[in-house]
Formats: sequence, structure tokens, C-alpha cells
Amino acid sequence: MQGNPRGDRELEDWPGRKPPDEGIRHRLRALFAATDDEEAVDALISDRGREIEEQTERLQQTIESLERREEQAGRLRSAVEEMLRHGSAELDERQAELAALAVELRAREEAIREQERDIALRKQELGAVELRRAAVERREETATEREAALEQAAADVRDRELELAERERSAAVVSDLAPPAAPEPEAATHLLYVARDGWQLVERDGPVPPLDAAVEVDGVALVVARVGHSPLPDDPRACAYLEPARGAA
Repeated sequence: MQGNPRGDRELEDWPGRKPPDEGIRHRLRALFAATDDEEAVDALISDRGREIEEQTERLQQTIESLERREEQAGRLRSAVEEMLRHGSAELDERQAELAALAVELRAREEAIREQERDIALRKQELGAVELRRAAVERREETATEREAALEQAAADVRDRELELAERERSAAVVSDLAPPAAPEPEAATHLLYVARDGWQLVERDGPVPPLDAAVEVDGVALVVARVGHSPLPDDPRACAYLEPARGAA
């Protein structure tokens, strides 16, 4: 009996198969020597060999596929590890930037609080300045009013002086024409004309003080600048016109 040459070649070309051993082949064939159809046995062996070759080929393909997948998995693992390393480095950089920003933010907040304190102090100072300015303006207004009152009082005094001078001239003319009269008795009271915060008349007992005499009114030292008649109509009493003494406040 002759074997199938194609089947033998396929068995010989099976990956990883050792060169055929003729003794083994003869023993295998001897096992089937009692059969009547040697070609059927060879065909069966060939079919089994092809099946084994196909399975071996599928196994080889599976192994190659697994190797490719393992290689791809290795590349993916390397890529993931690289991404993780880059992500960790970037995260460290971001954390460092955040820490620097936090320090800068705290410094800015402290500067803002310092500026707010400065602004509050400046507002207080500005309020004090405004109060002082208002007080100065009120003083200036009061001084202006007093100046106007003094000017009015001075005008009144000048008018009164002119009127008194006119009366004195008239009295002098009358006294020159009339016979000398008996001396009038000394007045029991007199008037003081005080030009201060406007003007006022003060009545005092006794004779009128002489010219340049020192007089104190309400604790203020004054001096007699002139002695004349009372500015009141039909008042025969004498009046001393006073002004502040030199060196007095």
C-alpha cells in the first residue's frame, strides 16, 4: 500500500513538527494493516492532519493576535503612564501657581485693608478740618456782624456828637446872651456810653469821671475818651464816653 503524498507533506510541513520517523510511520501503518481500505485510512490521517494544522494555524493566529494586543496594551499603558506623569507635573505646577496667587491675594487684601484704614483716618481728619472751617466761617461771620455793628455804632456816635456839638454851640450862644445863672447842683448820677458789641448806656451813681479816668464795666477796663451831655433827649445828666484801655484784651 502507498500513502498519500500530499498528506505526508502536510504532516511534514506542520509548524514545530520534527522530521518524520519512518519507523513510526511503519508502525502506524501496521496498526491499520488488517484493514481492507488503506486509502481510507490515509485519507482519515490526512483529514486529521489538516484539522490539526488548521487548529495550529488558528492557535498561531490567536497567539499573534494576543501578542499584538499585548503590545498595544503596553503602548497604551506607556501612553497612560506618560499622561499621568505629565498630568502630575502640570498639577504640581498649578498647585504652585495657586499657592503663589493665594499669597498675592492675601498681600492685596492686606494692602486694601491698609488703604481702608488710611481712608477712614483721612475722613476723620477731613471731618475735623470741615468742623474747624465751619467754626472759622462762623467766627468770620460773627466778626463781620460785629464790625458792621461797630461801624453803625460809630456812625451813631458821630451823629450824636454832631448833635451834641450843635446843642453845645446853641447853649453857648444862649448862655452868652442870658445873664449868668446860679451854678447847677452836682448831679447825683451820670451815664457811661460804652462802645462794645454795639453800644450801651450804663447808669452810675455819683459825679461823672474826668477825662482819661479808668473805668471798669462788667470786669472790662475802659478809659474815658470824652465827657459830654447825655445822648438821651431832655436828660441833663453828664455822660462819659468810654473806649478800651490800652493794652486791654
